[in-house]
Amino acid sequence: MSRNRMMLLLAALAAVVVLAGGFFLGVRPQLDSAAAARTDAESIESTNTVTRTELERLREQAKTLNQQRATLETLRASVPDSSNTSAFISALNATADAAGVKVSSITVGDAQAYTPPVVAATPTDGGDTTATPAPSATPAPAGTASVPVPVAPMTDSSITAANFSVIPVTVSVTGDFAQALAFVKGAQTSDRLFLVNSISSSLESPGAADAAAADAPTWSFSGSVYVLSDEAGASATGAPTATPTASAAG
Repeated sequence: MSRNRMMLLLAALAAVVVLAGGFFLGVRPQLDSAAAARTDAESIESTNTVTRTELERLREQAKTLNQQRATLETLRASVPDSSNTSAFISALNATADAAGVKVSSITVGDAQAYTPPVVAATPTDGGDTTATPAPSATPAPAGTASVPVPVAPMTDSSITAANFSVIPVTVSVTGDFAQALAFVKGAQTSDRLFLVNSISSSLESPGAADAAAADAPTWSFSGSVYVLSDEAGASATGAPTATPTASAAG
């Protein structure tokens, strides 16, 4: 092999080495940077898409903001963050006036810490109690007595004894059936949630001081109002003690 050919081969080899070195030292890092930039751009675009979707959702919610605020105020009036007994009694008196009944007494008891409901246990033959199974879709055989299955109560982990209180209330009014019905309907549909769970009635004694009410029955409605405190641990905030009897005006 001639000297010139050897020099040409060495020069070609050197050129290949230089090109390879240039690729790995210069071009390859640029390609890696470009690939990383593309990956970052795709990630940013994906994030932007999620952000645009969330912004659109917030824009739609903003259109109903006033309605949501009104709903919130209604719910806060229904279950306030304090007992506010005087306002509740005033509302009952106004309802009594509108229904045409006469209030005999309103008694508000002490606030009690909320206790989550539980499913009643079903006793077995051995005397033990087990949790009630879920209802089955399979019909019972003909001639077999059907045993009602208790429905599991709905609970919310955010409602606890630390922030939710139950206040027992008993209201006695005098009036006929239609008037009493109008009163209890008005009491249960007023701004403050009043859950009535017991109703009883009795006739006034013949020697009643008010002769017009002598033949009118007295209706007693027992139930509960509720307090939901915004402060954790503030159980029964502003809870009243037994309230003296309050009568409707007039």
